[in-house]
Amino acid sequence: MNLRTLIESLCKLVDPIGAVIETVNISALNDVDEFFETASPVILSIVNIEEDHTMKNQSFYLKNDNQDQISGYNPNQYFILSLLFASYNKSMNTYLDGIDKLNKILVFFQQNNSFFYKNDNTELITEESFTQKSETQKKNYQRVTMESVSLGIEQLNQMWSYLGSKYMPSMLYKMRFHMVQESVVSDEKVITRVRIDLLENDKNNHGGEI
Repeated sequence: MNLRTLIESLCKLVDPIGAVIETVNISALNDVDEFFETASPVILSIVNIEEDHTMKNQSFYLKNDNQDQISGYNPNQYFILSLLFASYNKSMNTYLDGIDKLNKILVFFQQNNSFFYKNDNTELITEESFTQKSETQKKNYQRVTMESVSLGIEQLNQMWSYLGSKYMPSMLYKMRFHMVQESVVSDEKVITRVRIDLLENDKNNHGGEI
């Protein structure tokens, strides 16, 4: 799964004409940035990437179509991206305009909190579009979910402090997805029968005592 393509595809779904969202490292933003002089955009930043430890218990083997073989592989890694949508306005009279744009994003994710990402990195679609696919086509997609995160005053203060920025009206979402397994490591035969040979209790052979 290509993270850049995933984020770009998400932005296109939320903001098809590209007039609302700008992907920017918010910690590197400051008041003298001329880029945002008139745009009054909503800034999208990835503020954290973590592994989803609730999905750690996975098998290291997959059974092949050939019933006599199994494939050893590295298990899929599941990740959580923390996405921050913040309203950035240099001019005081555009403050409510930024809030309005932020509200549009809130409404979008309220109506669409599940998406499906194609394994070949070509598209990200809504759940409604996914349901229109055939069962064969659906196998080529991986589920991506968006979950809103509510922070208390203390947590907000900590987040903006480590971002090195002043508070902006914002919304925080957790994006959950998993990386697609791209290659098989090794093929081994399946163990179908086990035989246990017990050593005889021969007092003259200490190595054979049981």
